[in-house]
Amino acid sequence: MKKAVDKVDYDVSGLRAVATFPFVDGIRFPLIGQTVLIASVNRENDPSLGVKSSISVFSSRPAIVGFGCQVKDVIAKNILSTGEFVINVPSADLARKIWKIVEAVPNGEKEIQELGLTPVKSVKLSTPRIAECKAHLECSLDWTKKYGDEMVIFGRVLLASVDKDVVEAELAERYKQLKLFAQLDNGLYGVIKEAKQVPAK
Repeated sequence: MKKAVDKVDYDVSGLRAVATFPFVDGIRFPLIGQTVLIASVNRENDPSLGVKSSISVFSSRPAIVGFGCQVKDVIAKNILSTGEFVINVPSADLARKIWKIVEAVPNGEKEIQELGLTPVKSVKLSTPRIAECKAHLECSLDWTKKYGDEMVIFGRVLLASVDKDVVEAELAERYKQLKLFAQLDNGLYGVIKEAKQVPAK
């Protein structure tokens, strides 16, 4: 039998604070997620932005996406109040601006513009898109699941939008233009710079 590579095990079964995972002893476990900007509005139509990386597609028919969020977040409160949100997909070119959002969550159109971002009208929702992002998913609230101080918000995608120059590019070239990225730790982030074709048998 092949000798196993040495590992350091972490028993996380007894953790009570959700925020401690995936960080354990200063290590982020390799379950990284794509960084996105979640836009939402309150009942007065004042927009807010939140940076999220715990996001995934859960179903294709119907199109359901979900992300993790603190229950006390403005984003969560807005979505529960209005039943809608927009997932904006930024490129790595926006990383510096996105880190500023993490430090001070903008609440209102003026604060968003001061970050150098531009709210623009969505097609199906009152919640605006962010013009500088490469793609957008306009979503209606489908379901929520609470875990302690956090919750998972599931949205039904009503409309998807992608920059025209990305759509018109060759498949592999699209990902170079998108520059999708994932938040790592301590200010680090990883960028998808190339797409490779799986070799034929």
